[in-house]
Amino acid sequence: MRKASRSEIAGGARLGLLVLGACTLWLVVQNTFLVFAMLWSDPPVAGRVAMAVVKAGSLVAAKFWASPAAAALAAGVLLALLIRGRPAVAPREARHG
Repeated sequence: MRKASRSEIAGGARLGLLVLGACTLWLVVQNTFLVFAMLWSDPPVAGRVAMAVVKAGSLVAAKFWASPAAAALAAGVLLALLIRGRPAVAPREARHG
């Protein structure tokens, strides 16, 4: 087997980020249209639905972040990001002669 070059790996990562960006853009556009359609049909219902979603989200977030496991998970993610983001040390070349 041959090893993949850095440019091939970077191209794959670039393609993955492009696909992720396109999917994110599509979801934002789609959800915007859905919200406007819901507001156009019955505004008071949309307000009640939005308040229910905000209340549910705040209850779930309050219970999750109060747990020690959430703090450990956040610390682990931060540590993983710091280790992965650390610049690699360039290999030293020995010149003989």
